[in-house]
Amino acid sequence: MSIIKKFDVRQKAIAATITLILVLLAITLISLASFSTTQEKLEKVTSQYQPKMLSAMQLTSHFYHSLSVLGNYLIEKDEYHMSIYRRKVDDINETLGKLVDLTSLSPELDDSEQLNRIKDLVNQIIKHNISMLELAQNSNKNMPAIGIASTQLEPLALNMNHIVNDLLMTTEDNDQLQVTPLIQDLRFNWTMLVSEVRHYLAFRESDVIDEIKLFTIGVNQSFDAISQLRDDIDSDQEDLLNEFESHMQSYQRYLDQAINIHAGNNWRADRQLMRKSITPVLRKLTQELETLVAKQQGRIQESNVELSEQISSAEQTIRISIKIALVIALLVIFLSFRNKRLASDIIAHKESERRLRYKAHHDSLTKLSNRACFDDKLFDLFLLQEATINYEKENGKKSSGDFFGLLYIDLDEFKAVNDNVGHDAGDFILIEAAKRMQNSVRNIDLVCRIGGDEFAVLVYDVMQVSTIEQIAENICQNVGAHYNFKGKKLKISASIGISYSCHPKLLSKDKIVDRVEGIIKQADKGMYQAKKNGKNQFYRSE
Repeated sequence: MSIIKKFDVRQKAIAATITLILVLLAITLISLASFSTTQEKLEKVTSQYQPKMLSAMQLTSHFYHSLSVLGNYLIEKDEYHMSIYRRKVDDINETLGKLVDLTSLSPELDDSEQLNRIKDLVNQIIKHNISMLELAQNSNKNMPAIGIASTQLEPLALNMNHIVNDLLMTTEDNDQLQVTPLIQDLRFNWTMLVSEVRHYLAFRESDVIDEIKLFTIGVNQSFDAISQLRDDIDSDQEDLLNEFESHMQSYQRYLDQAINIHAGNNWRADRQLMRKSITPVLRKLTQELETLVAKQQGRIQESNVELSEQISSAEQTIRISIKIALVIALLVIFLSFRNKRLASDIIAHKESERRLRYKAHHDSLTKLSNRACFDDKLFDLFLLQEATINYEKENGKKSSGDFFGLLYIDLDEFKAVNDNVGHDAGDFILIEAAKRMQNSVRNIDLVCRIGGDEFAVLVYDVMQVSTIEQIAENICQNVGAHYNFKGKKLKISASIGISYSCHPKLLSKDKIVDRVEGIIKQADKGMYQAKKNGKNQFYRSE
């Protein structure tokens, strides 16, 4: 206290001024440090969190697209779809590599273990897909009953045909009038039995099994009738009958095996592989990727909050500094410029985020919503429908009767345009067809490109199925009109499958994911039926 009294007012003022300047200088330095920290966080958001989120979303899209292409290959078995599938596998590996690189940039985050799980699931799916391709090339392995037919039943049937023909020829040469009609009956029943067996294995119609049993009884009865006349036949005929009886026992045994396999749920190995292996693993992978995306979104949101708080604090510091003293005006101006620059960076960051989200949910060629957006919208529609029904039940309100429809569209003759005219023409067709589809639907409806030359339309808020069919007819007419490309007239058409959310087969008790899968399968099946019926038309699933 005595030391302070020794200084006069001027000296005290100088000391206070120096102290104030030091304090303001400290505040300024702290502000600068805060700006540096803010820029570091912004850099991490831009260079790590956003790219990682986008890569995870792209990986999900690549997988669903690859399965769609693989399904087309299993039907068409052509090199075109195989080449697309190989490109999608390359895209998957490339995107997965980006995720690995981005994760290595931030070892302090807890993403490494999850990334290992994602890598393991990706490898499992690719391995199962290879098995699926192998099954597609081996019908006997894929459909065991067909394998039994080709390796056992058909050789036996051929041999037994020869035996019956030899019996009939020998009997006619010997003028055995009593035996000949019985052998003719045996040949008729045997021929019909083999025909019905082939029909069942080809078309898997359950009512054919009764026909197989009927003609099997007919063969056995004819054989027994012939056996009762063994005293009237010679030794060669006896040997032929014994050989036929032995072969018939083997044929019946293999036939029972083939029918039991073909009539069961495991009659196709590729479906078993899809249901028991690929689909469960894909669901786990989707959940992992959704969790990874949610993590990055949380980190971005957290960073945005921190950035906003730091900007607000910096602005407050600048205002206080200006009020306290004009002495550090230059420093305050400097901080203001830094603040404006940071705000501009954040605006650019938000705009970049908006563009990334748009890119993740839209097709780059046609500008339509893509498969990922389509899946989200379809799930949300079923979720909204379920919530509306529950609300109306709980509140005793009458159902509005609204439902939504799904159009599954495939462009006919598009591959011919690509192959004969060129990919530029194919891109032109896709862009023009997308515009025509949008002009054919209502403003509230959503047109999506889900891959290659496949499109889908979500028809909102309809009261009757005829509304959906009218939209499908408009699309057929508009898409089927001529296209002028560099002086050439090109012609394609659209085959459309129709389903809707209140379809009797889409049970309300089913899970939403099952209803989503069900309505897509119905529409896809309808689209293939439209192609089968002659193309350039629509077909509603029953």
